Order: sequence, then structure tokens, then C-alpha cells
Amino acid sequence: MEKKEKIIELFKKYGFEYRKQASNNDYLAFTFKSGFFHNAELVSLLIEDKDRVEKAMENAAQDLESLGFATKKSFYKSISDIDETLFRGFFNVDDWKKKIKSEYNNHCKRILSVLPEEADTYTYIDVPYLKNNKSSNESIIRDICSSLNQNGPQLSIIEAPAGFGKTCTSYEIINHLVEDKGEHPIPFFTEFSRDRQARVFSHILVREVDKSFSSVNSDVVINEVKKGRIAIILDGFDELLHDSSSNDENNEADGFENAEPMLETISELLTNNAKIVLTSRRSAIFDGELFNEWIERYKNQFTVNRYRISEPTITDWIPALRLEELNKTTVNVNSFANPVLLSFLRFVNDEYFSELCEKPYLIVDRYFLSMLEREMDRQDLRMNANQQAELLTLVASDMCDHNYTSDSKEKIINTIKEKAGYILNEVRASYPPVDKPSIDKLATTLSNHAFFDRSNQEDSNIQFVNEFVFGNYVANSILGFDGEWMASDERFIEPAVLSYVSRDEGNRLNLWGKLNPMTEFLDASTRMKFEGFLTGMINDVAYNDSEITSISLSQQKIFSRGSIENCVIKNCTFTGCFFYFDNFMDVTFLNCTFWDCDFEKNNENELAFYNCNDNSGFIDGLEKTSVIDAEESEPNIEHYILSKIWPVGQSSIKSLHYFTSNLFKTDLFSRKEIIKSIKSLKRSGYLEDAHDVSFVAINKNKISEIKSILGRNN
Repeated sequence: MEKKEKIIELFKKYGFEYRKQASNNDYLAFTFKSGFFHNAELVSLLIEDKDRVEKAMENAAQDLESLGFATKKSFYKSISDIDETLFRGFFNVDDWKKKIKSEYNNHCKRILSVLPEEADTYTYIDVPYLKNNKSSNESIIRDICSSLNQNGPQLSIIEAPAGFGKTCTSYEIINHLVEDKGEHPIPFFTEFSRDRQARVFSHILVREVDKSFSSVNSDVVINEVKKGRIAIILDGFDELLHDSSSNDENNEADGFENAEPMLETISELLTNNAKIVLTSRRSAIFDGELFNEWIERYKNQFTVNRYRISEPTITDWIPALRLEELNKTTVNVNSFANPVLLSFLRFVNDEYFSELCEKPYLIVDRYFLSMLEREMDRQDLRMNANQQAELLTLVASDMCDHNYTSDSKEKIINTIKEKAGYILNEVRASYPPVDKPSIDKLATTLSNHAFFDRSNQEDSNIQFVNEFVFGNYVANSILGFDGEWMASDERFIEPAVLSYVSRDEGNRLNLWGKLNPMTEFLDASTRMKFEGFLTGMINDVAYNDSEITSISLSQQKIFSRGSIENCVIKNCTFTGCFFYFDNFMDVTFLNCTFWDCDFEKNNENELAFYNCNDNSGFIDGLEKTSVIDAEESEPNIEHYILSKIWPVGQSSIKSLHYFTSNLFKTDLFSRKEIIKSIKSLKRSGYLEDAHDVSFVAINKNKISEIKSILGRNN
């Protein structure tokens, strides 16, 4: 394409009309109409001959001015210079960065609004995380932002439990992109929340693009995303995934079927140099075979980096002297590893902190009490803390019943009036007649409560300020429910559970008991995680014949009573746990980590470990791997493994990588026998480590020998 055609294409992309009659070999003329504004631009690359060309432009400029156009003469060094100027002009890059900075500042103010008054400055504290299942000492913000400057399309997925910093990390990323002096893409940021409407991701994305960049067509925005000039940051991707959690074996397929259209929309964007960052609660979808097959399908089109945020490191948040004082109490300090509580303990004054340490089991209650009492002063509200808590619980309950986490301000006000009318009347009765607010005014005032927040996705929408606060009032609703509590969606259980991890044992056990009817609808991994968080031990009978994936448990007694049979536990981390292995029958651990764990085992029941690691000889104490690995495996088992990867009837291998868990879906051999044969095939060089620890890979240099083993030489 000649320079002339390239320039014309660039201007047309932004809505300009090419004026052929007003153009010549030295310059091109374009006009642009927008409302009352009619502009014309005469464009030339002959900057070294500017004086001559500028004089030659004069007649064309006068003709265009006579038609009502305000005319500008522009000289550029190159086509890329034109491209950059148009981009910065139509996308108002400098103003856009100011807008992002303003959003970040508002985010900081919202965080400080639910912290003690002594907290006058917000500082993001780096979180521990895994990148592609490997720990890193690099700041997660620097790591992600530097990757956004790398060549090639890239998808970054940030996963964390509810309330563990996904949104704060997203805001920190966009702030870094607009503040850092280096060359970065400008961020397009949207924060998803679940509302009452059925939503199609591709439609939401286009709508958000149109709303944010109203001066250009959405196709132009998408084009600039693909070129790498705009990075898309999507916070709360999981809010669009309406879970269908259950113990049904088709659960993963159902969940992925729900997510796949959104992932396909994302894959269509990930070309050329596009960068997309999305955050999500930890979901089995991202650990399953179908998602990994999706990654495999697009491995030559874009790269995927997965970041898993871990619970906060308490020493990074709490000063040493305060931590020492907390450790002298009877509570497990690690139970406070929640950003909201750690911030509270970090910022309260010394006198109040000492009071908290005298009754540490009331720390969570004291946090909420102090915030609710402050709200009375902030809004001159004659509504005591108990009345506020009851009202907030009613709103959270309505969200659970009707499957939404944000709604319009008008609807939230109506919900307050309908559900909490009796509380409003009690409050109104406490005012003297001359100052008594109307029901509408009082409900409107409460819709501006510090524990409510404007949704970033819809300016007029309201949601709870963070997952910890939301979970607390969901838990209140659960505990106060008369009968068997059921939610419209599993999404509402996690924040409730995580908000109660820091409570005393009695409160935690009460919540677990009330959740019992709902646990029947949870997948096995989620159920085990919640049981551990709330009871401090794993004993439930619900895990037989299941697969436990990607959970982290700390300081747990695991099956001190009860038993677990025919189960695969994979991609899990256990810290300081004690295992009663006499109660484990035919259990396989894949890609698990055991830190400072111990066990009791007196019988010869079936256990198997593959790709696991520890720091204390835990695994070697269970099975002498050197002896097992030295034994020859059965040829028919090796044949079975290779034929699963390269099925009969296929002329070639569909993929060099195979999901390891699928090898265990057979009654012909035990998982321990299969693992022994996998190790044998690796030693022989037929198999090798895959790009992901959940997979095993064929050695492509051994294809001819594998064909011979499978009897496919013809």
C-alpha cells in the first residue's frame, strides 16, 4: 500500500472524509464534521519543504474555509507520526490518564472511609502470589505492567479468594500505567458486578467501550487494543459466571460452557499485540481440563499468565511491636489474614489496640461497631449500630435471594423501604417533630452509607464497599434465618465464610451448621475448603469418589475421624497440617505441596503421590519413591497410557500434552500403578514434563518408537 493510501485509510478510520479535489501530490485534504464543528486538515509529509508546501496549501485552505470548515495545516515526519497524533487526539490520552488517576484517588478514599480515622493515607501493600504455579519475589504490579510492554498478545488472569485484593491490585495496575514515565498502553478499566439483568459479555464489553470512548467508533477502540495501545483490565470476571456448583461429574463441563463464550470473545481480541488482564475469584473452571484445552488450542495465538494471590503476609501489615502483643493473646493471629482486618489493626491508635488485645475474640465485632458508630456522626444519623447492622443484613439477604450484588440507587432505596420499613419508623420516632426526616429522605441517606459504594460499572449503581463487609452481612442473614438457608448461587457463600474465619470457634461452627443444607450443592473442593476454614479440621463424608482441586489449608487436622476413599487431590497446598492416613483409602495426590506437615499411618492402604513436593521429608516418609521408581512397570499399563494420549483411529497425535487426571479414569489399573508407569515412561524418554504440571507430554522425538509400541507401524 502506498503512503497516500495508508494516510487516507488512517484518517477515514477516525471518521474523516477524503477531499480528492482539494488534494495533490504534496498534501492531502480531509474534512471532519461533528455537530456544530466542521474542521478540515491539510496533511503533508514534506516537512523538509514546509515553506513551499504551506504556500501551495493556501488555495485549498481558502476553498475549504468558504465551505464553512475551520482549516488546519499539518506537517508530519512519518505515517506513524500521523497515527500517533490521531490516536492521542481522538482518545484524549492526557485527559484519559487524568480520569484514570481520579478514579484511583476515589478508590483510595473509599478504602479509607471504612478504616479508623487515624488512617489518612492509603498505601498498597504487595501481596504474595504464584505466577504460573511458581513463587516470585517481584512485585505483582511491576511484573504485570512490565509484561504489558512485551511484544505479542497476552492474557493475564489474577485469581484470589473473595476480598483478598483483586480489585485493589487492578486499581494499582491502572495507576501504575498512567503514572509511570515509561511507555505503557493506556488502560481501559471496567469493574463487573452482578446485577439483576441477564448479561452477554460481548455486549457488555462493547457497551463499556462505547461509554468510555464516546468520540470514536468501538471498532477503532478494538483495533487499538489489538495494536497494544490500549490494555483492557476487567475486574470481577467471575461475576458474570453464574455458578452451577454441585458434586455432579458434569459440573466442570457446565461451568466451562458458561465461561467459554466470554473466553472466545477474549480470544478474538488477543491478536497482534493485544493485552488483557482479568481478575476472578478462584474457580475450578481455570484448573479443569477444558480450560487447559482452550489454552492449548490458542497457544500459538497468545500467551496466558496466571497469577494466584495468596493470603496476606501479616508481618507486611502489622508493626513488629503490635504483632508481638497479638501473639501473646489466645487467638491464632493467622486468622486475621484479611486485608480489611489487617488495615484496621494497623491504623487504630495504641490505646485502642491494647483494648482489642484484651478481648481479641471481639476484634471483628469492634471493627464493625466502630465503623457504624462513626457513620452516625458522619451523616448525623440517629440510628444505632444494631439498627444499621440489621438494615444492612436485610439488604444483603435480598441480594442473596435475588442473585445480584449491585443495583441502581433507586432500587436499593426501594429495597431499604420495603425490607426495613419498620427500622426506618423506629429511627424516625427518635427525632423531634421539627427535624423528623421523611421515609424517603432517610432511605436516601442510608443509600449513601459508608458500607455502600458506587459501582464502577454503572455510575448510578450501588454495591457493598468490599467483600469482607458484604460477607459479614450475608453471614448475619444466614445465622438469623429460621429454617434451612439456601442461596440463589454459590457465589454468596464464599464471602460469608471468609468474613467469619477470624471469628471465635463457636461462631464459626454455628455458621458451618447453618450452611449444611447448602453444602450439598457445592463442588467437593469448595466444600472441603469451607469446612477447613470454619471447623479447623476435615472430617466430612462427602469427598469419596471426588476430585479436590486448588485449595490451600493451614493448621488442619485431616480425617482424624471419618474416612476418604477413591479421591484425587491435585494442585493443593497444605501448611502445618496433620494427616491421619489410616483413614485414607485409594487416594492420589497430584502436584501438591506439603509445608511443615506431619502424619500418622499404621496400615498398608493405597496412597500415591505424583509431582508433589515438601520441605520435611513428608513424602519420603510415606513411600520410598526410589524403590518404587526402580521397579519396572507393567507393559500393558504403559500401552494403556500411550493409547490414551494417542487413541486408536487417529493417524496423528491431536496434542502432545495430555491432562494427567484423565489417565486415572479407568477400572483396569490402580492410580498407583498408573503413576508408576508414567514415571517409568518418563525415565525411558517417551514422556516428559508438560508446560503445566497438570499435564504430561509426549516426547515428539520418540514418535516412531511410540508407534512401534502401539503397533501402528503400517
